[in-house]
Amino acid sequence: MIYYSAFPLDLAYYDPSQIKLEEMTVDGITMLVNKQNEGEATLVRLISPDPAHYLDPRYQPGMKITNQPRV
Repeated sequence: MIYYSAFPLDLAYYDPSQIKLEEMTVDGITMLVNKQNEGEATLVRLISPDPAHYLDPRYQPGMKITNQPRV
C-alpha cells in the first residue's frame, strides 16, 4: 500500500489517546498544555482575551513549560 500525503507519517498516523491535554495558568495566562512527564509540559494553545499575550515570545506554541502548578 502506498500512502501519498503532504504530512509526515507520524502526524498522519498519530494516536490521539496518547495526548494528555490539561489547562494551566502561568503568570495569569490560561493555556492548554500537553503533559510530557512530571513537571514538564509543551504549550499547545493560549486561552486569553488579551492580544498582547499572543505576541509574547515566551508563550509560543511548542514552548516547554516546566515546574508550574496545575489548575
